[in-house]
Amino acid sequence: MENNQNEWFVKCMPVNPIQMNLYVLYQRGGAGAIIDPGCCEDFEFENLFSLTEKEQIKIEHILLTHPHFDHIMGAARVCQHYGLPLELHEKAVPMVEGAIKSMSAFGLPVAEVPKELKALKDKECVRFGGTLLETRYTPGHCEGSVCYVWPDQKTVFSGDVLFHGSIGRTDFPTGDLDMLRKSIAERLFMLEDDYTVRPGHGGRTSIGYEKYNNPFL
Repeated sequence: MENNQNEWFVKCMPVNPIQMNLYVLYQRGGAGAIIDPGCCEDFEFENLFSLTEKEQIKIEHILLTHPHFDHIMGAARVCQHYGLPLELHEKAVPMVEGAIKSMSAFGLPVAEVPKELKALKDKECVRFGGTLLETRYTPGHCEGSVCYVWPDQKTVFSGDVLFHGSIGRTDFPTGDLDMLRKSIAERLFMLEDDYTVRPGHGGRTSIGYEKYNNPFL
């Protein structure tokens, strides 16, 4: 990437009481996408909006890895700000309202439900700024869970499927440990070892490291 104008950046912003990783993928003065709009506090929304304004980013997609409250709680406000729908796997669509309502069980005020949803299918590509993300259906942590593979940057955004040295919980409704392990083996570990894994919580890792060192796999 010789030309800095075309260079891609990834900003990781841990948000809300669960410290969920919101990601902004962008070119300065160019296109961008947001993954997991889980903002909760006003300052978290302001930090996100300030970043995209300062870097002159034209957000073209707002994506969800899976329908759990910590990943979706800020979606309505973020989608309204950018005038975009929330994009998520087709099997996650009917789970959105329940995910938002579950905030009350964690002592959080219930947020609004996003007004417009756009269903994605397995292997569907999301295109922006001359690059693309491939949607990979990865159930197991919950139904409707996906990872977004970014071939140009050899990166995968794994949501709560795969973490550094760990995997997602399966004790929530629609969780299934065997299915989660199958998703990781068949949908993620087919990627090259040098792919960077950017999870929904915690620090980054790599496909190769997790393939040979993850004690849960």
